[in-house]
Parts: sequence; structure tokens; C-alpha cells
Amino acid sequence: MANRYAGRIPDWDGEGVIPAMDPRDPTSYNRSPYRVSLVEVMERFGSSEARRGLLSGLLDFRAELHQAGLTEGFQWIDGSFVEDLERTRQDFPIPRDIDVVTFFYVSEGQTDENVYRASPGVFDNARIKETHKIDSYLVSLRQADPEIIVDLAAYWYSLWSHTRAEKWKGYLQISLAPDEDEAARNELNRMSVENGDAQ
Repeated sequence: MANRYAGRIPDWDGEGVIPAMDPRDPTSYNRSPYRVSLVEVMERFGSSEARRGLLSGLLDFRAELHQAGLTEGFQWIDGSFVEDLERTRQDFPIPRDIDVVTFFYVSEGQTDENVYRASPGVFDNARIKETHKIDSYLVSLRQADPEIIVDLAAYWYSLWSHTRAEKWKGYLQISLAPDEDEAARNELNRMSVENGDAQ
């Protein structure tokens, strides 16, 4: 079940959003949130210098999480960043940030409170937004009551599965594990050099 819909990020539809499901098979597991690789996120959304800057911020944010010992879990990625703003939104054609919910496990023997005391910065949404351009929310999977986790997952799904104009849309899920971060950084750097980004 873990890889039930791993693979390619679906193309944007005519309205510039990722489809929420496979329209040819609407009850299949090939639906949002799409489980994809971190490298694929770089390749797909690193299409401009502004977007590459935001992706660099995402990698820096993940490095902070990893340094705090948060390496198990997953992240949901959404917001205007995963939309085709350059084609569909003349009012603000460049995404300003990336919306990220991090569902994490603390290490065995640790508690949420211990992690918070040791690394309060990763829980400071305002600082993360200013420093990394990430609109960040964190949900503990080990400490929270299962009913709270279900409630939070339902909240984020209902909030993120539609645009403000009530258009049904999809979003992405990536692993929190650091396995791909170096490769993702290398790919982002390659694209930046290839496109002559300012250093």
C-alpha cells in the first residue's frame, strides 16, 4: 500500500491545477495527495529562478527538520506553488511561498516537548515563512491522539483539495527522510547554473 500511487506528477489541467484524481478511474488509488520523489518536485517545479529560490528554501527547511531529528514521516506540498500561475494568474504570476504540512514521528525515547525545547525554531511558523518562504505546519504522528490525527488530516485535505474558487485540485506528498535531499539539491543547482541564475 505504501507505493500505491508513487510516480509521475500529473500534468496541469486546462485551469492550471493538478487533477485531484484520475478522471478515467475516479475510484482508484491514483489520486491526491500524489506520492512522488523529492527530485521529481525539483524537476517539475524548478522552471524559473523564482521557483528555484522557493525550492531551495524548501530544502533548507528540510535540513533544519533533519537537524532537529525529524527524519521520519512525510510532507504534503500545496498552495499556488503547485499551480500553473505563470499561465493562469495575471494578477500574481509568481508563487510567493510553498505551503507545507509536515507529518512527523519523533525518535524513539523522545517526546514532542523534548524536540520543541531542543529546536524551537522549526516550530516557529513566522520565522520559517520569513527565512525559507515556507508556510509551515507540523503534525506529530507519534504523540497525538489518533482521532486528532484523523481530524487534522481531514482538515488539511478539505482545505487543500479545492482552490478558493472551489475548483477541485490535487497536491503532493514527499517523504520526510533525508535520502533524496542531496540529489535534489544537486538537481536544483544544475538547473540554476544551466539557466544562469544570480548567485
